[in-house]
Amino acid sequence: MADTKVNGAAKKLELAANIAIVIVAVLIAILFVKNYSQRQTDPQRTIALGTKFALKNVNWQSSDKNLVFAVSTQCHYCTESAEFYRRLVEECKRQHVRTIAVLPQPFPEAEAYLKGEGVTVDEVRQATLSDLEINGTPTLLLVDRSGLVKHVWLGKLPSEKESDVVTTLTQSAM
Repeated sequence: MADTKVNGAAKKLELAANIAIVIVAVLIAILFVKNYSQRQTDPQRTIALGTKFALKNVNWQSSDKNLVFAVSTQCHYCTESAEFYRRLVEECKRQHVRTIAVLPQPFPEAEAYLKGEGVTVDEVRQATLSDLEINGTPTLLLVDRSGLVKHVWLGKLPSEKESDVVTTLTQSAM
């Protein structure tokens, strides 16, 4: 009889422990999904508008508008966005907007990646994304001649957001 009570108590304890593990796992999954979705939908979490962009040794004054492509060779969304980036670079040339690609990889690897994707920018720079206050790639930033961030687009953009980028570039003043 005592064995049966101990056995029953052990089974109840095991069941309670399993339920607790499942609850904790679900809560952790919810936190990860919430954090990921906020990063994807909230560009302010990546870099604040109106702040000075932290890319060193760039003469922002050489152009009224500077479009920065923060991408990575390891980012499949960056690769999937390459067709849009090729069109965007052509539009930037027509609008006299300087283009700068910033990648966390070493310069030769970054340059080879961009060339392989057919994205020909004015400058290629190497910098860690955390140093630039960027949480993820791809990120597009429109920076004025003072080095201030005027617009931010985060992630692989749907077609309406791609149009928004082009429209913003074609506006005469920032």
